[in-house]
Amino acid sequence: MRRRTARRWVRVSWSACRSELGGVHVHASTVAFLQEDQPFAIVLSGASGSGKSSLALELLALGARLVSDDQTLLSVEAGQLVATAPDPIRGLIEWRGVGLLPAAALDRALVVAWMDMDSPATDRLPDPAWTEVLGVRLPYLRKPASGPVAAGIKQYILGQAWKTHGAGPA
Repeated sequence: MRRRTARRWVRVSWSACRSELGGVHVHASTVAFLQEDQPFAIVLSGASGSGKSSLALELLALGARLVSDDQTLLSVEAGQLVATAPDPIRGLIEWRGVGLLPAAALDRALVVAWMDMDSPATDRLPDPAWTEVLGVRLPYLRKPASGPVAAGIKQYILGQAWKTHGAGPA
């Protein structure tokens, strides 16, 4: 995977393996917001303990729907990146220290952004960055160290849905 900053692409490390379905299986949680009945998702990638599930739980409290927690299957359909959950964990999210919780889950969602939970945002107003996953270019975000992270992600996702897919105003 690559991301672009200031006119150049650099390699971004992410853990993935090929799935039997022709896509990739990544160590990431994915949540989506519905915009005009279409689910638009963000992939939260990071190492174990990086806060993927915790942030996903915060996003669920703001109205997001779970696609997958901790493991996400990604594939390309009609030039768009699509996220789904492996069957054994569909509809489950981990609350560290408590256990697995049931959650209303979507079968699939169109991915419109990627957040690297292992790479903190240091700039107040960073230049746009991009990553490429399975040949699909996506906005690449770093997790802000403080502030309303979940609320910011919600607004970002709804804005991306409107900006790139014409799915109503954010």
